[in-house]
Amino acid sequence: MLFLVGAGLRPEHLTLEALDALKKCSRVFFDTYTSSYSQGSIAGLEKILDKKIFALERRSLEEDSKEILAMSKKNDIALLVCGNPLTATTHIQLVLDAKKLGIKSQVIAGVSITNFLGKSGLDEYRFGRACTIAMHSGNFEPDSFYGFICENFYRGLHTLCFLDTGNGKKFLSSLEALEILEKIEKERPEKILEKTVFVAIAGAGADKEEMVFGDLKKIKTVRLTLFPQTLIVCGKLSEKEKEVIGALNG
Repeated sequence: MLFLVGAGLRPEHLTLEALDALKKCSRVFFDTYTSSYSQGSIAGLEKILDKKIFALERRSLEEDSKEILAMSKKNDIALLVCGNPLTATTHIQLVLDAKKLGIKSQVIAGVSITNFLGKSGLDEYRFGRACTIAMHSGNFEPDSFYGFICENFYRGLHTLCFLDTGNGKKFLSSLEALEILEKIEKERPEKILEKTVFVAIAGAGADKEEMVFGDLKKIKTVRLTLFPQTLIVCGKLSEKEKEVIGALNG
C-alpha cells in the first residue's frame, strides 16, 4: 500500500488518521522538493513518530519513484507532502503510476495554506484559479501565470499564488514574485498591478506567521523573513472584505 500523506505546515499538524498510517509503514519518505515546513523540521517529526524519515529531493522523487512503488507492492510505504497531497502534478502522477501497477494507494488530507486564507480577511468563496509564480533564470522566463491572474482579476476574483521553490533549495519571496510580475506586465497590454491590492503571507501556520496587506507601493516596502511565502492578488473586494481587512490591518 502506498500512503500519500499531507504533512501540514508544521509537524504538529499531522492528523490522527495520518499518525496511525505512518506508524504502521515500514518506510516513510518526505518530499523536500515541492515545499517545506513553515515551522519545525523532519527531525522533529521523527521524534513524534519514533521512526526514521528519508528526505527526497527532486531527482529522487521524480526519477526514482519506481523504487518507491516497488517497495509499495510488498509493504506499507508513505510519502509525506507538506500541506495537502495532490496539489502538485508530481504526486498525482505517482498515484496514477501506482494504479497502473496494481498497487493500492490511499490519500490522507493535511492542513494547507488554503486553510489560512480566511485569516487575511478575504472570502474563501471569492478565489479563482490558483497558480504558481515561477522563478526566472537565464532564458527560462515563463509568464502563463500572469494570464491566470488577469483572468481572475477581470472576473473580480482573488488569485492565490504559490511561489516557486527552486527545486527545494531556494524559495521565491513575495517581493521577488512582485518583481517578476512587474517585469512581465511591462510587455503586456493588461495593467492590473497598480489597480489592485495584495496580501503577502510568510510562514503560514507558524507561531510567528507574517501577513501584510496593501497596494503595490506598500507591499514592496515590506521585507518578510519567514518561508515559504505566498502572494494573493486581490480582485474586487466586497464591502464585508473591506470591513474585515480594515479591522485586521488597522
